[in-house]
Amino acid sequence: MSPKLFSIAEKAELKEKMFLSGLELLKEYGMTHMSVEKIAASAGIGKSTFYNFFMSKEDFVIQLIEYNRSRFWQAVADKLDGREKLSVSESKNVLAAIINNKDSVYQYLTPEDEKKLAEASPDKGEADIGEETDILERLFGMFENVREDVDHAVVSNLLKILAITAESRPMLHESGYQRTQDKLFELLYGCIFKEDENE
Repeated sequence: MSPKLFSIAEKAELKEKMFLSGLELLKEYGMTHMSVEKIAASAGIGKSTFYNFFMSKEDFVIQLIEYNRSRFWQAVADKLDGREKLSVSESKNVLAAIINNKDSVYQYLTPEDEKKLAEASPDKGEADIGEETDILERLFGMFENVREDVDHAVVSNLLKILAITAESRPMLHESGYQRTQDKLFELLYGCIFKEDENE
């Protein structure tokens, strides 16, 4: 029996189905217990078909992160709706959505998972300020009233601190959690936006 051949459109559709079902499995089981068999079964394909698309479970998760990133950029473009820039208020909502995104893969990964992903993709093993600056510049290019003196390393670190705080919520004092996040966001916004501009 020869392997099934998929058209380009069928491949794209099947890959998206695997990403969407794989994300739900990741939320439920974590990376360690999210097996290739479970991903394949949830997408309605055989295990061998999975390996036509991905080299390993780690490769799948790396590509899932990229898929989510492309969905984020599409959501920002949709929000712009033909405009050149988002207002400061809209821009703040975008930044908050990055941190509070329930579909962010990173919040479901353990430090061991992240190490495995870094090993599967050596060029992604360390924080790359050049790459992160490029991403932030692209994002800030869509925002109104951005400071000329933005310190990209500080902004990148604050975004990571906010994400770590969100991921570590069970370890923090719940009574002060939201105020802590609000203070961190206030600091982040002050690093990005001009103070004297109206929203």
